[in-house]
Amino acid sequence: MTGADMPFNAETHLDAVAPTVGLAITDAQRPGVLEFLKVASRMAALVESAGLPDDAFDLAPVFRPGSVEAGDDR
Repeated sequence: MTGADMPFNAETHLDAVAPTVGLAITDAQRPGVLEFLKVASRMAALVESAGLPDDAFDLAPVFRPGSVEAGDDR
């Protein structure tokens, strides 16, 4: 079974990822974080089910902050 075939387990994910990225989740925070991860997983499943063709992902233009002066083509 590959990772894509396995059901999402919020507790396992939290236990693995939080220390990796340096997050300290308290016992009081844990239920809320787990609930959010479950919601995020359901949202991701909806996005993944959209079924867009591979060629629909064109690169976006590069954003360069600041004003553009006449003749400044950065």
